[in-house]
Amino acid sequence: MADVAIVGGGVLGCALAAFLAEAGASVRLHERDVLGAGASGRNSGVLEHPFDDALEPLYARSLEHYGALGGFELPAEPVGCLVLGEDPAPLRAQLGALAPRYSSLRFDWLDPDDLVREEPGVAGDLHAFRIATGRPVPPAGAVRAFAARARAAGAELLEGSCARLARDGDRVTGVETADGFEPAGAVVIAAGPWSGELGLALPVTPLWGVVAQVRLADPPRHVLEEAGTKSLVSSEPPDPRVFSLITLDGTSSLGSSFDALEPDPGAVAIDLRARGARFVPALADVELDRLRRCARPLSPDGRPLLGPVAGIEGLHVASGHGPWGVTLGPASAELVAAAVLDPAAVIAAELNVARVL
Repeated sequence: MADVAIVGGGVLGCALAAFLAEAGASVRLHERDVLGAGASGRNSGVLEHPFDDALEPLYARSLEHYGALGGFELPAEPVGCLVLGEDPAPLRAQLGALAPRYSSLRFDWLDPDDLVREEPGVAGDLHAFRIATGRPVPPAGAVRAFAARARAAGAELLEGSCARLARDGDRVTGVETADGFEPAGAVVIAAGPWSGELGLALPVTPLWGVVAQVRLADPPRHVLEEAGTKSLVSSEPPDPRVFSLITLDGTSSLGSSFDALEPDPGAVAIDLRARGARFVPALADVELDRLRRCARPLSPDGRPLLGPVAGIEGLHVASGHGPWGVTLGPASAELVAAAVLDPAAVIAAELNVARVL
């Protein structure tokens, strides 16, 4: 019998398995596909400030975890994020809203001439502001590193293993798998957008995204994003297609898309290339390579759902991060692991799953 069964093998599940096993718990993780098969392994590959006061501590703590995580190369400094737009007025308004609230970050305004000097590949009639954030990382790097750490601590990580909650009234008893019942002292649901399909009515919905890998002759050194993607809350953008470009080791990830229903990735990638060409003209003729499609787990308010489920002894949740799973995953997993190990552990109300159940 495992002390803890974890359902879901993304960055949340793998980090949880590592933290719990290192604390002495016996852990068995069930992933229905392969580790990192969802958003944790098919994201755009960047760690960015979430621009939400409730999430900022998770971001800072996650960076600390990544800095100490073996097998994961965290850039020492952010490359900077350029937020681009045609009209300077809404850009300045957005900058004016963000900069005072996040004074620990440096913000710079760039007129078109300044912008082209910084990034020669960007269209010459755009305005921008720069934020001192953005660390490009391999999309699945965090999952692989935490999985290795979990296994080294003795956790068992099973791929191709579908699992659902097993309950006896108001108490979790373990999980049901294709091989039968497996008892566990506690269960953590960390199954991303499918977290609400495992025997608990959890309000997490899929928000689909497509990323196309491209190679430019002169790729940008900054993270590039279209104006409007950064706000004071972590909610989905108003448009299902917004431009972003993140470059690591000469290869760029072109995004971003946000669809409620599973899309045709090839068609979305063509849309993204056309939109991106307005900002980086060289994208107009670039070859689209290695499309990545995933569903982000979106909670009703865009913030994570963490912690124990009231009224069901032994049941915990680590889900609902939307596009911030990799950025906030380690610190979120640390909070949930602490709650599994100690019922007296406290998770803030704005992050606690109790606010939706």
